[in-house]
Amino acid sequence: MKQTLILLTATVLLLDVANAFAKDTYPNFTVSGFGTLGASGTDTSQLGFRRDIKQTPGVTNNWGLDDDSRLGLQADADINKSWHATVQWVARNTTGDFLEQNIDWAFLRWRPADDLDIRAGRLGFDNFMLSEYRNVGYAFLWIRPPHEFYAGLPVYHFDGADIAKKFATSAGTITIKAFGGNSFLQIPTNFAGSADESFTVVGGKLAYEYGNWTARLGYSYSKNNDELSALNPLLNTLNSEAINTVWPGAQGLAQRIATKNRVAHFNAIGLAYDDGIWLAQMEVSYVNSNIASYPSVAGGYLSAGRRFGKVTLYSLLGISKSLSKRITLSDPLIALPALSQLHSAADQLINGNGVDETSLSLGLRWDVGEHIALKTQWSYYWLGQNGTALWRTPASGGPTPDAVNVWSVGMDFVF
Repeated sequence: MKQTLILLTATVLLLDVANAFAKDTYPNFTVSGFGTLGASGTDTSQLGFRRDIKQTPGVTNNWGLDDDSRLGLQADADINKSWHATVQWVARNTTGDFLEQNIDWAFLRWRPADDLDIRAGRLGFDNFMLSEYRNVGYAFLWIRPPHEFYAGLPVYHFDGADIAKKFATSAGTITIKAFGGNSFLQIPTNFAGSADESFTVVGGKLAYEYGNWTARLGYSYSKNNDELSALNPLLNTLNSEAINTVWPGAQGLAQRIATKNRVAHFNAIGLAYDDGIWLAQMEVSYVNSNIASYPSVAGGYLSAGRRFGKVTLYSLLGISKSLSKRITLSDPLIALPALSQLHSAADQLINGNGVDETSLSLGLRWDVGEHIALKTQWSYYWLGQNGTALWRTPASGGPTPDAVNVWSVGMDFVF
């Protein structure tokens, strides 16, 4: 609630400043927006397909609208030649505080020189090719960002600052950016509804643009500042003297499950090509993590498309796989139902968050107007054993399929 009030206050102040300067000789206040009306469905009821892991419950063989549908509004104020303010809010399916979690941008930018930007406030998590427009479906080719790469990245923003410097050369433009701050995140869990996460993040990017080509490297480091409150009952039980008497080693499992002060390193490389007719894009990432509920994973995708006037046909291949090895838990000395349930819960948190997914997608984009695009996409997913962490498992449990079809249609627009 405190963060929501701070962001609302900042938003009001930015809009007041914008209105004030809009009356001056510097006409500088604009409002724009974007959105997607999308529908998708699958051929199974045993898994819920979701755009990313902040969503719940996901779509099944009962089609749904809320995976990809969203509406974004953005207010920009050019205060003068050097100062600029931006606020962006996106209504979408997400876990947690609908107002606070959906404020993606609320920052003030200072541009002391044409090639130098310094920003402070709520900023986009700029570590990947689509970071700055991940919600703007009109800005990219597919119905949604590639699942194997982006679905496991729940962070859309952080509160802090960044600095970016551009270097224009005869061989292209180089951009270097560094950023840092704190991110508050609310995510769904299988054991307690939703959970709050707060972590410190620092990182940077190196981007290069030349002609039809764009390349970039990204890195970020994140450290969990707090323990997940939803885990405390389980951790307290595993750490108790009584449990360790009948289950030696339970305390060691608690140390594996705990998230406070655990870190993750995000590494990514991307390359894109677009000559107006042919277009291609690829990204590869490696997440090195010592968080049991968010294990190390490698993933990537490769996409290629061909424009035929206003129609673009495209293909997309994606793959993602966890790199952590399965941990075998010791058994309690006494066979009791309560201990069996505790053993199962610990095993699920340590070993039940794996990703093993490969997909092939074919799609079509039709730019029917200057600001409207219609899309349709078919995706086929191959899922390995214990490889469905990017999906939502129904509460009823039961076996999950090893292959799923996902069909999607959508309309993207900007205004």
